[in-house]
Amino acid sequence: MLQRIISFIGLSLILLGCGNASSTNEPDGTSSAGRAMVSTNQRIYLPSDAMVVMVHNALSTAIYAMDTQSSCSILSLQYQVNGAWYPSQVAQCPQKRRTRLVKIDAGATYTATITAGYPGWKQSTFPLGSYRLVLIYTTLPTIVPSPENGVIVISSTVQVQK
Repeated sequence: MLQRIISFIGLSLILLGCGNASSTNEPDGTSSAGRAMVSTNQRIYLPSDAMVVMVHNALSTAIYAMDTQSSCSILSLQYQVNGAWYPSQVAQCPQKRRTRLVKIDAGATYTATITAGYPGWKQSTFPLGSYRLVLIYTTLPTIVPSPENGVIVISSTVQVQK
């Protein structure tokens, strides 16, 4: 019986270590899954502001993400309505080109500017409310990052206010 209990505890610890990498909101405005982090330059923005977002890869290997997300970056912008998160259409990528895989080397930082409207074409403003940025990446360049096979990192919530 004791041997079964010890085996069960050992198996439980192994399974806990193999779970999905989930994001954690940290008090300094960053969010991380494993050791990749997404942070913004501010927590509160005006509707006309641009959001500057940094992805820091503290892993010992490169990470890869697709570049046709919000404002043609590797980050997807989401907004909150009644406690649920939805994709935002305010910062789309209008480029008519193939999606490119972006490599962020170990220890490197990727910076993106998320703007309302279409970069270089049509300027707009962010509606008031709560937003967050989502990164989906893999560590293999041969795999297209998706929610099913990638690691998801979510930034801390930022506010657009007057």
